[in-house]
Amino acid sequence: MAEKKLSAAVEATRLLGKWTKLAQGHVMFGAGCSCGVGVGIRLQDFEQQILDYLHARHGAAAVERAGYRQGEAGSVTVLLRAIATQVAVEQPAGQLALLADLERSIDSFDELHRGR
Repeated sequence: MAEKKLSAAVEATRLLGKWTKLAQGHVMFGAGCSCGVGVGIRLQDFEQQILDYLHARHGAAAVERAGYRQGEAGSVTVLLRAIATQVAVEQPAGQLALLADLERSIDSFDELHRGR
């Protein structure tokens, strides 16, 4: 069981690095159209929606350490730091499932950022 908790902590730390790197950039939408108008989107612009998704999928306890309030507030950075540094409140498998869902969201944004 300790191995699974360590795995969640390691995974959260890895995702925190990925999140932080992507949060420093932005994605341009529409830059390739004939009008030449592009709209810049940052990862933080989607943070609340990501937390809402994680709340709906994994429950309030999974995201409460993020300062989460549905549709209003929360921080993915705080959530990842909490998982990385604190003893698991819920089952390690639950944390790993939440981290897997979060990684899919981060990877999706990364694909947009790289223009794939």
